[in-house]
Amino acid sequence: MKFGTESKADALSSTFGEEAARRTSRSNTKVRPWIWSILAAIGIFGGISALFVGLVFVILHGLLSADIIFNKVGTGLLIVAIPMILLGAICVDEVEGKE
Repeated sequence: MKFGTESKADALSSTFGEEAARRTSRSNTKVRPWIWSILAAIGIFGGISALFVGLVFVILHGLLSADIIFNKVGTGLLIVAIPMILLGAICVDEVEGKE
């Protein structure tokens, strides 16, 4: 009876060991720094340009009385700009390797 319990425990520990090895090998895969730098540039500069273009569209909507498109697109660009800048900042941290 003791022999059967040990074999089950050994089988379980080997299963957990294989699972841990598989997880660590998957977590060691890293994205190359140049990909992070491209994503950072898109995020930061895209967010800043979305702010300016959104502001121009909202001003155009204020000048044109019967306009619908500039209002919707301008508001969307102003809302999307902040998350883009934040994601770009996260990508900059990943380029430098900060944790």
